[in-house]
Amino acid sequence: MAFPKIALRGKDVILLSGFKNENKCEDTVRQGVIVDARDKLVFAAKQNPDAVAFAYVAGEWVASA
Repeated sequence: MAFPKIALRGKDVILLSGFKNENKCEDTVRQGVIVDARDKLVFAAKQNPDAVAFAYVAGEWVASA
C-alpha cells in the first residue's frame, strides 16, 4: 500500500494514517485524500518543521520521521 504525499507548509509530507481515499467515499473518479483534523496536522507541522512523515494517533498528529 502506498502512502499519500500532501503539500504542507511548502514541502511534501507523507501521511502514515489519518486519511481516507476520496475514490472510496464517492462515485466520482478523483485523486486525492481526505485528511482527518487538518488544523491539528498544520499545528503539528509547525511544531516539527523538519518532519517528513506524520501519523494520526489517539486524536493527535505525531511526527514520525
